[in-house]
Amino acid sequence: MSLLPADLYALGHDLRLAAARRQRRARRRALVTVAAVVATATAAVAVGASTLLGGSAPRAVQADLATAVEFALLKDHVLDARTAHVVATSASATLYSAVARNGDYCAELVGATHGAIYGFSCSVQQRAANGQFLADAYAPSVTYLDGSDGTSPPVVEFGRLPASTVSARAVYANGAAERIQPGLDRFFVYEPSPRYQALARRMPLTLEFRDGRSSTWSYYLEPPQPLRIEPGRISGRVLIDGAARVQLDVAAARGAYPWPVFVPIHSDGTFSWTRWAGSIVFRVTVRDGENNPVSADTNVMTLASIRRQFAALQRR
Repeated sequence: MSLLPADLYALGHDLRLAAARRQRRARRRALVTVAAVVATATAAVAVGASTLLGGSAPRAVQADLATAVEFALLKDHVLDARTAHVVATSASATLYSAVARNGDYCAELVGATHGAIYGFSCSVQQRAANGQFLADAYAPSVTYLDGSDGTSPPVVEFGRLPASTVSARAVYANGAAERIQPGLDRFFVYEPSPRYQALARRMPLTLEFRDGRSSTWSYYLEPPQPLRIEPGRISGRVLIDGAARVQLDVAAARGAYPWPVFVPIHSDGTFSWTRWAGSIVFRVTVRDGENNPVSADTNVMTLASIRRQFAALQRR
């Protein structure tokens, strides 16, 4: 499931301020930091300045995770959002997660480079007959919001490796491939290298996870579509191969059933849609000439909208 925080840009600002404070403290703790990184056999990569694996999640992230636990893990509240910490990083995003003793988890991906990157996933873990955790059925979705200057953030994917994984890689539709580096507790953030970023915006990729017996578990991912969301308008620029139009799932009012609205893509790849008064946009999907989806769904609702939506449904 995907939930957007009420103010993603404010969260990104808070993360950058916190990163700057961590950078100043890091100079005094340099030797301890290096020892910790080597001990975990991972590399802590920056978001803004420096975000170390194992570090505590900001309060805003903890609040999002607490809300997700309430809505997504209704059966058993065994997950404490206050334990959320950094479990994986890339050059442009940080993944935070809280994991319960029974293996259930909620994770939140946040990035504030050239706009905003946001992803969310909650998983109720299932075990096989041999007691091993089963892989999640679906890869989590990621929402990309363009910066105020129109620049789109880099493509980032995240998730958790199946329990028996010994190697992981991303394979593009043209055969190009890159290795995926895991973080803590099998979580990962994959950010395509600069040479593959353009490919990641144009074509699908597959995340492949191989175990010791050479069996492979994989997720097939359509390319993302970054959006620019303004008070009365949603717009963007489509770079996806074969794209013909953009579908928005729109409800005329809060609590109403959403219906598809189709928006044409101009010759330069741009599209724009003016919101109806009082309407709610749930998701955006790019489609080809035969109406097949060629992009990942982009979830548009905010946490505040979701809370109001639940309240409206409960009043019926």
